[in-house]
Amino acid sequence: MSNQHASLTVLAAFAVLAAAPAGAQDIMEHEFSVVGSWSTSSLYPDHEVPFWTKTLPEASNGRITANLKAFDELGLAGNAVYELVQQGVYDVGATVMDYVAGVDPRLEGVDLSGIADPVLARKIADAYRPQIAAVFDETYDSKLLAVVPFTSQVVFCNTPIEGLKDFDGKRIRGSGRMTIDFIEALGGTGVDVSFNEVTIALERGVIDCGITGSLSGYLAGWPEAATHFYPLPAGGWDPVGIVMRNDVWEGLDEPTQTFLMDEFATFEESVWTDANNSTAVGIACNTGGDCAYGEPADLTLVEITDADLKAALKTLQDDVLPLWAERCGGACIEKWNSTVGEVLDINVDAK
Repeated sequence: MSNQHASLTVLAAFAVLAAAPAGAQDIMEHEFSVVGSWSTSSLYPDHEVPFWTKTLPEASNGRITANLKAFDELGLAGNAVYELVQQGVYDVGATVMDYVAGVDPRLEGVDLSGIADPVLARKIADAYRPQIAAVFDETYDSKLLAVVPFTSQVVFCNTPIEGLKDFDGKRIRGSGRMTIDFIEALGGTGVDVSFNEVTIALERGVIDCGITGSLSGYLAGWPEAATHFYPLPAGGWDPVGIVMRNDVWEGLDEPTQTFLMDEFATFEESVWTDANNSTAVGIACNTGGDCAYGEPADLTLVEITDADLKAALKTLQDDVLPLWAERCGGACIEKWNSTVGEVLDINVDAK
């Protein structure tokens, strides 16, 4: 090889390096302190843990690392996560947005009971994202990084049911105000029981049914106290918001911010793509099918009918959303109507 040829080869190699993605060479070194979502959900071990401990470090050549623990592993309540991020205790936090909807009811507008299609659930989340981002900026001084679902929030009962009509007269554990309103619109009584206490509450007859993620309930042992499993998402998809405190975000340079947002976009795509599969796995694990998480339970599977899907949407539109409109106010509802409302072809009267 001639000296000239060798020189051109070296220059070409440098040109390739210079054109490499920012994540490979230009981003800042940073270790984030991160609070993850429920350790007993599939979201945390299947997606959050590998994202923070493998994906980001590998994509950044070790420049981005994290000290990660789920909030329940830290002994924290789910509704404390965003406040602790705001206070500077952690850099990044992930939890179910419904947990803090009492602080700002705008967050309720993305998690709608009875939406069974994960593709539609994502369209709702994408449409409503600017409002979610505004809440975190204004209320928690934080930057929204991602909105991702748990598995669909389904129904475990310790008594026979055949569908939505059997909510009437039942005491049902639900999380989130809209879910409680949905239960009560169908004649049930919404009961506030912490996630870890549901199995005992079902065993003792304190409640007749509980609503949670299909895999979350399985992993937490709910089938031990239940007999029937109804996979209609009566509690929606319990979207999780992942946020970073604004001063931490603003302390990162532009290449690092771009790198992180690109990686989080890929992360979101992966979680939403997996949502339907995870729900199907949860159904199998609870009703005697193939289960990669352990021995399957043998709960009776209650089939979702078209009539129940229509009834759920009607209940949402006629009973649940008007109550939320009273909590959220006119400006909130106008923005919802112009985003999620257009996706669902629903218009809620602003109060």
